[in-house]
Amino acid sequence: MSQIFEYTGVVDEVLPVQTFSSGFTKRDVIIGNDVDSPSKYPNPIKFSFKKDNCSLLDGVRKGQRAKVRFAIDGRRWEGPRGVQYFVDLTALKIEVLNADGSSTEPVPAPAEPDVAFDAGELDEMPF
Repeated sequence: MSQIFEYTGVVDEVLPVQTFSSGFTKRDVIIGNDVDSPSKYPNPIKFSFKKDNCSLLDGVRKGQRAKVRFAIDGRRWEGPRGVQYFVDLTALKIEVLNADGSSTEPVPAPAEPDVAFDAGELDEMPF
């Protein structure tokens, strides 16, 4: 099992659900710098909610402060240009926070997602 990480920031965008020909679904959220971040440069990070976890983003809105629990997943792919490696931040849970950093009622996460590689996904990669 992967190590679980947490990241807190402000929701920049919640993207629509993507459904691939294999039936696999995913939904991405972009989280930017936290309100008290020492960085003066934007740092948008994309987290992917997969399969049943897509619905965890239904109540999340742009501008809300949120904490995301995620795992780092990677995969190797051999294509016409040689071997390539991909990294994905697979989100497991999102918790919308109040302005003071306290939690609103957390959105429960279903069981750990199946992060197995599906060869059918390669056909729809944008690169």
